[in-house]
Amino acid sequence: MKKIIVISGPTASGKTKKAVEFCKKNNGEIISCDSRQIYKYLDIGTNKEGEFVSSADVRIIDSIPQYLTDIINPDQTYSAADFIRDADLKIDKIAEAGKIPVITGGTGLYIKALLYGLDEMPVANSEIRKAFSGKTADELYEILAKRDKEAADKNKQNPQRLLRALEINILSGKTVSEHYKPKNPRYDFIHYTISVENEVLYTRINDRCRYMIENGMIDETQKVLDMGYSKDCPALSGIGYRHIIKYMDNEISKEILLEEFSKDTRHYAKRQNTWFKAQPDITAIINGACPRSF
Repeated sequence: MKKIIVISGPTASGKTKKAVEFCKKNNGEIISCDSRQIYKYLDIGTNKEGEFVSSADVRIIDSIPQYLTDIINPDQTYSAADFIRDADLKIDKIAEAGKIPVITGGTGLYIKALLYGLDEMPVANSEIRKAFSGKTADELYEILAKRDKEAADKNKQNPQRLLRALEINILSGKTVSEHYKPKNPRYDFIHYTISVENEVLYTRINDRCRYMIENGMIDETQKVLDMGYSKDCPALSGIGYRHIIKYMDNEISKEILLEEFSKDTRHYAKRQNTWFKAQPDITAIINGACPRSF
């Protein structure tokens, strides 16, 4: 099995910085594992770093290549199976060049799927989607919570993911987590996760959200809308962007926008922390220590 390093952690924990540090010391290259950074045109609100080189489909961060950002349009969807396919190809390419693939991000289900594989997922069903079209995130949450409470809680404000989890449950009779039960690992890996005290992490999140709002995230959202993408497209359903849409529609003030954006990001980080700490294959990175190679 090919050897890979995984560096995970909650949002604003410093994953990418730590991955760049590791890559410089160990001849590595980064594969992004972030379900929001996959979208083109949305850089500020997804906290992309470095410069994207479109001709090579790679982002360069302090001389280190990072793959799998900016790969789909805002109206497209992307699954864990898609991530496995794309990440496998990049891992092969990096390993063949004699370098270490470093999977870096906070999308836990993508990481687990890459490391252990997936059960075959039901394909999208137009009848089910039509039956639940028009339901709000709150309504979908209430329906899903009766079938799969874990998936409902993880995706509480994301109608696309709530609908997909509901669709999976109806078609397969299984919860989402049952499709991700650990199997034999697909790679020889070391999985590091960054541990940050909540007080420190939440301060970083509050500061980051304010910075994003004050430095172009609203204009970035408007630019995507001006390109013809709808307000409810998958890319704009994420934390921050959906709050900006409410602000643009005069449903909330700018002050409330920042308050809700920061609060929901903190809650998301808390869920990420809980998820990663529950994984059996984790080595915690504490007090800024640098991950070690094999």
